[in-house]
Amino acid sequence: MTKEDFIFKVETKTEWSFVYKGKEYNLTYGVDNSGRDYILFGRTFEGEKYYSVKELFNKSRIENHFFREMLEDL
Repeated sequence: MTKEDFIFKVETKTEWSFVYKGKEYNLTYGVDNSGRDYILFGRTFEGEKYYSVKELFNKSRIENHFFREMLEDL
């Protein structure tokens, strides 16, 4: 998947899941208690909240790799 395709998914709040090395990862969305939209990304039931695509790209990891570095292979 290209970076542009991923950003489009986030902008349109399209949910997405994939399996990597037998572990399922999910991309979902929500609103926190203060009304801010967030992106929830990570393993099923273990996702972390990110408040922008930039934050997600800078912090999210799949095992020992940054998600942004693996995106093209997914």
